[in-house]
Amino acid sequence: MNKGLVIGNRRIRFRFFIFLILCIVGCYYISRIFNRSYSYGIVEYGELSLNDKGDALVIRQEEVYNAPEYGKVNFLLAEGESVEKEQPIAIVYKANFKEELVYQLYSVREKILSYQQENILQDLIDKDIEKIDKDISNAILSIQTSIRDNQLESLDRSEKKLRSLFDNRQRIYDKKMAPDSYLEKLYAQEAELNKQLEEWRIEIAAPGPGLVSFSLDGMEDILSIKSLNYLTLQDFQNFIGQDIMDADEDATREDKPFFRIINPDKWYMACLIDKPSIIYEDDQIVEVSLIEPHSLTLEGKVYRIQKEQERCLIILEFSEKVEDIINIRSTKAEINKKFQGFMVPARAIKTRRGKKGVIAVKGDSKTFIEVNVIASDEHNAIIEKEGESEGLELHTKVLIERR
Repeated sequence: MNKGLVIGNRRIRFRFFIFLILCIVGCYYISRIFNRSYSYGIVEYGELSLNDKGDALVIRQEEVYNAPEYGKVNFLLAEGESVEKEQPIAIVYKANFKEELVYQLYSVREKILSYQQENILQDLIDKDIEKIDKDISNAILSIQTSIRDNQLESLDRSEKKLRSLFDNRQRIYDKKMAPDSYLEKLYAQEAELNKQLEEWRIEIAAPGPGLVSFSLDGMEDILSIKSLNYLTLQDFQNFIGQDIMDADEDATREDKPFFRIINPDKWYMACLIDKPSIIYEDDQIVEVSLIEPHSLTLEGKVYRIQKEQERCLIILEFSEKVEDIINIRSTKAEINKKFQGFMVPARAIKTRRGKKGVIAVKGDSKTFIEVNVIASDEHNAIIEKEGESEGLELHTKVLIERR
């Protein structure tokens, strides 16, 4: 049986059709070669603004200090207030502290005042004494009102002021005359009550300068300055989902972490970025915006970079506004960076033998110039000349693509 297609007196074999198809395809590609058109771009000076978003952890230079077992506390400073070394920041009272002794103490002092006014000073007219007595009466009334209303925040300051007034008045009295037996008895009672109160009362002073905070989350020693050079992406993911410790829990436990002193000069933030658009470099200056829990924008410096596949862990260093984030540990951040320099269309970037560059066009001459891509988005790229490459100048025409 003969093979092939018979047309007239000729028999057409199947390989003829294959040859015909190859000729058609060849003609198509030849026509494409001779009819190719070129698209060009121009080297311009421009600016590119890029941003990345991610979860972030705040790392502060802070030291936590303990307090002995206590039942009641009076804070002398507000959260985030600046302190100097050895400045009193709080008064704590031991767990067995008895508030009725405070009532007894001021009752005795009121008796002393009343007796002195009625007996000792009957023949003395002294404007300084009158003023001190008036100030003492007001101070005692203020303390009694605070105790009655359980408003003890300013009690320690009032006590100090009252003691100072008593001391000043006593110095005046001692110059006038010696106290009688009844007054000496009242003085003895006052001294004994003061002694008991002092045994229950402990003054907490700042061990060093900085910002004081009484809010603790249990991460102060874990996310410390020492961790900056060792924090990994896995560590970050473990910490970002960790529950924050309740700092008020078990308020009477012995040697409980009580307060922290924070260095206001420098703090850090670790931020995890998926598929970063910014090419990060050490010591690079960037603008950082905290998105949650409240808005805050400030300037930071890249301290450390750790890359893993398409993710990047950035450690940023800051030198301002630590008081605004004093109680923030976990947040969301946006990193912004503006790049300036020679700008070309992003499609003008070619890769030859593993090196990136652009094809500069001068007349009929086309030259591949190796470049370093500083920043790029889907439209444009900021570039700089790499090594000893020549021919990259402003307004240079570059090849984008062939069609």
